[in-house]
Amino acid sequence: MGASLTAKIDASAPAGVVSVERALQSASRLGLPASAELVALAGGDSRFAAWRASDRDAPPKTTARAVAITPPSAGEKLLRAALLSKPTAPEMALVPLGKPRKLGALSALEAAAPEAARPSPELTAYGELQPDVFAARRLTVLQLGDSHTAADFFSGRVRERLQQVFGAGGEDYLVPGRPHPGVRSALFDDDASDGWSYEALQRSDENRHFYLTGFNAIAHRAGASLDFKSRGGLAYDSVQVAFLKQPGGGRAEVLVDGQPSGEINLEGAADQRAMLDVNPTEHGAKGFHDVAVRALTDAPVTVTGVEVNREGDGVSYISLGFPGATVQLLQKLAEDNLADDLKRIAPDVIVLAFGTNEGFNDALDVAAYTAQYEQIVKRLKALRPEARIVIVGPPDGARAGAGCRPGVAGCATAAGGDNGACKLPTPPKLAQVREAQRRLAIRLEADFWDWSSAMPSPCGAQAWAAADPPLMAHDYVHMTVDGYRQSADRFADFLIPLIEGRQTSAHVVSNN
Repeated sequence: MGASLTAKIDASAPAGVVSVERALQSASRLGLPASAELVALAGGDSRFAAWRASDRDAPPKTTARAVAITPPSAGEKLLRAALLSKPTAPEMALVPLGKPRKLGALSALEAAAPEAARPSPELTAYGELQPDVFAARRLTVLQLGDSHTAADFFSGRVRERLQQVFGAGGEDYLVPGRPHPGVRSALFDDDASDGWSYEALQRSDENRHFYLTGFNAIAHRAGASLDFKSRGGLAYDSVQVAFLKQPGGGRAEVLVDGQPSGEINLEGAADQRAMLDVNPTEHGAKGFHDVAVRALTDAPVTVTGVEVNREGDGVSYISLGFPGATVQLLQKLAEDNLADDLKRIAPDVIVLAFGTNEGFNDALDVAAYTAQYEQIVKRLKALRPEARIVIVGPPDGARAGAGCRPGVAGCATAAGGDNGACKLPTPPKLAQVREAQRRLAIRLEADFWDWSSAMPSPCGAQAWAAADPPLMAHDYVHMTVDGYRQSADRFADFLIPLIEGRQTSAHVVSNN
């Protein structure tokens, strides 16, 4: 028996309903294997639980319509039996998930299945949430990490994938100015005039000066400006700029699409946070694309971050990274400052993507590191108890040595050396850090994704550097844009089921 796929739709829905048309168009491009393989696949991979089989021998239809539910065919009966059996976890879930994924199936199977076995009606034919169900909902993911996160190539692609599935939430939290060459945003082009200096949490003992961006921009003369221009023509509805007051502080203004939209006086007590909000109703229904912060006096103006928002529901993916950082950096943040940002961002999922810099530290005390990481996770959970924690284990890396650079023979021509050994040494603590994180995730009931699983093994960094086009930079630590993109696709495949389970939970509320 051959089999074809029919999307899960509401049989009572009239023709032309967007969600019905989307489901029908999606299913028309899919196909199941022959019946001899059907039960094994459906019982062994939970991703097949989203389909209903129908006879391929039926007359072809030029236009599919859900007008009635027919009695199940032999293929449907086989798949129904598989659906009612206990599914296995998808292969990318390397540790037990804290909350089980809710799987989807077609309406015909739902009607015949026991009530307890019926999946949520909000799932698409792919077992994912219908974008339509995000009405009055927004889910926010906050990723904190090292340089892999700071460049927003990896996290930018994850954001793109999730928003393709669930819709685009419009929130972002921007680092002020250009404090480091490795810090960028995939959503905004940013620029800074002369007259700014920067301070970083990593290099400062004044932790009360800093918030989750980890950087402050300080203007020293009138006219100095920071500019943020939306990429891709995206328009935003509101902006909020965070400053620090101080004795002798100056004055600043915020411009939206080149028009002055608000001023603030920063004279006040030291380290007092001050927010300048721009009213979105003053800028028309289409919103704005450009934001600028400009110092009005020669007195100091300190900017700690810029938050932009756009009306709409779906997934917002905020990424904040710190080049060269370890997870211990989060311990430096003052409790009140961290609590204030987490309250404002209100993340539903917190992704911690650290480990590369720890793994390259041969003197690392792994037991002490694990204890510190545990305290950081518990601190985040105490401040945001409803948030789901996802720990990302570091990707593979290698020590290139001083003479290994692009164009030097032997640096990236092959991954393996004699007797299967890598030509370039892998830092010995890298695998230990990854394993410590995995065990910690299990103990704390967090989720864990092993980035190195997306790469060849062994010698993954060297194999990716030798690929055509290269997926790894020739420092064997960072990736090319293609490498980050490929990694991000794997991570998005891991996150989508977690978000599905999260969004269908009763306690999820809108941040609007």
